Amino acid sequence: MKSKLGMRASSLGRKAMEMIAIIAACASLSAGERASAQERTMPDPRADASTTPFASPPGSPQQRLLAFISDLHFGLGRQANGRWSPKEDFRWTSALAGFLEELGRRSANQVDLVIVGDFLELWQPPADIACDGINADTGCTIPEMVRIVETVVAAHDDDFARLRDFSKRGENRIHIIPGNHDSALLLPAVWRSVAVALDTGSGRINLVTTGVWKSPDGKVVAEHGHQIGSDVNRYLDWPRITYESHGNTYLVRPWGERFVQRLFNSEEDEYEIIDNMASETVGAKYRIAARGYLMSTYDFARFIAFNLFETSVAQEIGALGGDPSMASTDREQWNLAMAREEIGYKLFLEALRADDPLRAELAGGDTSSQALRNELTALARDKTRLSDGDVRALCDLLALRDSSQKCSVGAAGFAIEKNLVPRRHVMRDHVAGHLRTDERIRIFVHGHTHALEVGWPVTIEQGREVMVHNTGAFQRTIDEDGFLARVREKHLQASEALRAIKLEDLPPCYSAVLVTYRSGVPESKTWRWHMPENGTGGLVEPGDERCN
Repeated sequence: MKSKLGMRASSLGRKAMEMIAIIAACASLSAGERASAQERTMPDPRADASTTPFASPPGSPQQRLLAFISDLHFGLGRQANGRWSPKEDFRWTSALAGFLEELGRRSANQVDLVIVGDFLELWQPPADIACDGINADTGCTIPEMVRIVETVVAAHDDDFARLRDFSKRGENRIHIIPGNHDSALLLPAVWRSVAVALDTGSGRINLVTTGVWKSPDGKVVAEHGHQIGSDVNRYLDWPRITYESHGNTYLVRPWGERFVQRLFNSEEDEYEIIDNMASETVGAKYRIAARGYLMSTYDFARFIAFNLFETSVAQEIGALGGDPSMASTDREQWNLAMAREEIGYKLFLEALRADDPLRAELAGGDTSSQALRNELTALARDKTRLSDGDVRALCDLLALRDSSQKCSVGAAGFAIEKNLVPRRHVMRDHVAGHLRTDERIRIFVHGHTHALEVGWPVTIEQGREVMVHNTGAFQRTIDEDGFLARVREKHLQASEALRAIKLEDLPPCYSAVLVTYRSGVPESKTWRWHMPENGTGGLVEPGDERCN
């Protein structure tokens, strides 16, 4: 029998040999491949040592199906009286189970299911958990957040069971990317309840602590999307999400979280679908139009910008008669300094649709409207709050709407194509950052806005092309056009419809992006999963009339 010292030496020898093998393998890889290898082999200091490490599936990634869903927002579940909490958006256990079965059937249970953020809804705590923080920029303590997650996990026991069982079939794996609504999953104490519910001891569950998931071949990258551009939900030091003060730890609270908690959380009892409209801001602006905005001018200005930047590429281009798959690739000659200084608040006013209820708030003649215009002018001039990419996006919208305001300094005869994609500057800059880290990327997937986008190409310098997808939300949602169509059909005011339409009235459709390989090249497609809770399901095209 070996002595304890001999056993320890043997163990150290094996570890040394393993490290030598890793170093030797990395020496022959490209920079991007070395970064990917390190991510897979180096321990993460935030990892919970009580769980079994994630086990990569055997075989080539090209034999596997990659499936991306996001924004499920598992929340508080049912109330004591058995009725759904008005704040609960995910009531669709059968639809989730049916979708998982379809993934397994299509791939012989060789699936990487990537949940691209906001798996859980942690911004809407139970009434007895205050999460007051110590100022506007801090929220829950870790013990408070642990209680919230325990409540959510218990409320969705059946949904967790479906996911857990799916992960154990064949060679399936589940990867969970934290988003802005469930960033607290990055904390081991908070993750622990989810780890138990999904049985991370199986080695089939991967918490993506970097916030960015990458396929083993580096060709497919996914993140939630709240860190893109100047999003109001971004964290300044992502994925660091905590703040220490006087021996206590608090979660950082982005402006977007404060907005949700002050508006959505207080209004959802009356307006059940207010946060089930795509994009997220649509329901809020119709509530504002009906009852006025109760927040500061500063907050209202940020909301208007947030509303514009959350607009779906597919929705915006479709409304303007263009084709998002035919996006222009040349950077326009916008005069950004002139746009900031001379156009000012009109960057926002003219970018809004003619029938957008926010236009009236902004164009009014009273002192509050003037104060709002002043705040937006200040925002336009502030490079720390509004990036150059965001200004380019606003200039894109002005051109698309044929506004009298022009940002262009191009040559005579310069004209904007109707197929130009708003926000493409912001997305191009963001994707270019990923390419600098790893040149192999070909597909970029994000969620966050709840508004699905079919794949559209972003061309980076030197002709590198990356296909971009927004997963939309894996829950029942309705876009602005669909909402207004129901307003007309029912002969209601928008505010009345916002109150009258219930979650179960929305189309039983949930969106996803699937990636397969052909001859080593990944191919991506956006789908809708159509399935009533008491019916059968199937994958349908994004424009299927059953999902309108």
